[in-house]
Amino acid sequence: MEERASRTPEISLEDTFLMAVAGLPEEDVRAAVVAEALGHLQRGFDAHYAGGGATDDDVLVGDNSYALAVETIARLDEPRFVAVASRMIRDGAGLIAAGGAVSLQTWIPHLAGLLDIISGEGEARSEARIEEAAEELRKRSG
Repeated sequence: MEERASRTPEISLEDTFLMAVAGLPEEDVRAAVVAEALGHLQRGFDAHYAGGGATDDDVLVGDNSYALAVETIARLDEPRFVAVASRMIRDGAGLIAAGGAVSLQTWIPHLAGLLDIISGEGEARSEARIEEAAEELRKRSG
């Protein structure tokens, strides 16, 4: 089977978010739910938009992953999370539809928005936490 190039960030959004949250002074159970939803979202994007075109099976996997992402984030019953996640999907799909790829830089403001809802530290500090976590994950992966 031919390996297809991913058109989403090279590092896990779920792991990046969890690492950023780990630096917060207090634990918030919503963080794990958001991270899980991000994992489903990234798998959905990878299935739908991997380079080389999606097969029927890829579309089904992607649709299922999106549904799991929505179901997961909906467990929080907080419209702010849904709003940020919706913007992530819109912005990512728009870039990919235009022939581009989605880098982590594309989604850092959205990840920061999600983190800010949890931390209340402000988007600038949340963005710095996300960038620090991403850098640490890049170092670990070689």
